[in-house]
Amino acid sequence: MPDLTFEVEYLKDIAKGALVVLSGSIDAKTVPGFQENLNKLKDAGVIRFVLDMENIKYVNSTGLGFLVNLADNVDPQGGAIALVRVHPKVKVVFDMLGLNAFFKINNSRKEAIETLRTTIAGGGGGAPATSSAATVPAPEPVAPPVARAETNVMTPQVPRPVTQARPTPAPAPVAAPDTSVAVHDTANLECQVCKTALQVPEPGTFKCPRCSAIFNYVKDGRATFLPRRKLSPIQMTLTCSQECTESLCFLIALLGKKVGFADDRALAIQGAVREAVTVIIEQAYAKNDQCTYQVLLVCGENELNVKFADYGKKIDPNAMDSGGQQIFNFARRVMDVVDLKPHPKGGNILTMQKRG
Repeated sequence: MPDLTFEVEYLKDIAKGALVVLSGSIDAKTVPGFQENLNKLKDAGVIRFVLDMENIKYVNSTGLGFLVNLADNVDPQGGAIALVRVHPKVKVVFDMLGLNAFFKINNSRKEAIETLRTTIAGGGGGAPATSSAATVPAPEPVAPPVARAETNVMTPQVPRPVTQARPTPAPAPVAAPDTSVAVHDTANLECQVCKTALQVPEPGTFKCPRCSAIFNYVKDGRATFLPRRKLSPIQMTLTCSQECTESLCFLIALLGKKVGFADDRALAIQGAVREAVTVIIEQAYAKNDQCTYQVLLVCGENELNVKFADYGKKIDPNAMDSGGQQIFNFARRVMDVVDLKPHPKGGNILTMQKRG
């Protein structure tokens, strides 16, 4: 029997929708086929997925990352991913990593289909696209989407609309510093989130291909970047196991990109968090993988705050790690704030912050 099987059924009542029944494990061996099969469906025009995962008992970090990226890719086109009957062992990982914010988890296929139907009717997740490429409702008729080149020529994207009414003029910035930037006749501008150079072909609403920031470009030669959606704080209790460490590091890199950090900075933050967990495990708990610690993740605009709390032995901030380096050596070089304090009830509190 194959390690991972697919059964695909196109949904008659959901435009560009498909039911995918999965069985097996999504691991290092099977994840390439998992990605390939879902990408083929997306390339064929499917943007609304119902994934029945009742018989999936394991999903590795690569598979989780692919699902998150797929959800992000189909969202501007009015697409969505609804998960059905997620196995308890897998659901624990989803809950721990806070991935419920990216997917709709349902108890039955019927419920999942109804959820997608309600989302489409209510305008959630963007207006349905008329083809596999997104089109943009704009004050004037929009030319066909321009293919993205290496110079980051923008292709129109659809943010989540507030209502089903016809498109309205670009909203003014909400109680924030002026984020409008002047644009020359060539319609060149810089992303106000990740500083990527962009080329805009025409007035309309667009999404930065690097950090997914949404902005409106209007006729008068100005672009207004919309406030990014805030992510709710995530609080977890983790064991000192390798599995929890890897899952936390995966989540940190994902959140870093979500709040606007470039890939290299997100990976650097991930390295700082990995170092922090290693110090807690080695210095506070003497490598006892049965002990637990708490993590609080708070995201802001181009800002990521990570707070650890443990109940182990007090950590000496001048101690050396197993490699002979002072602890938090890497974290102090990467993060803007690294603050270690004794916990009032015993143990340690470690606070780290990275600002854009």
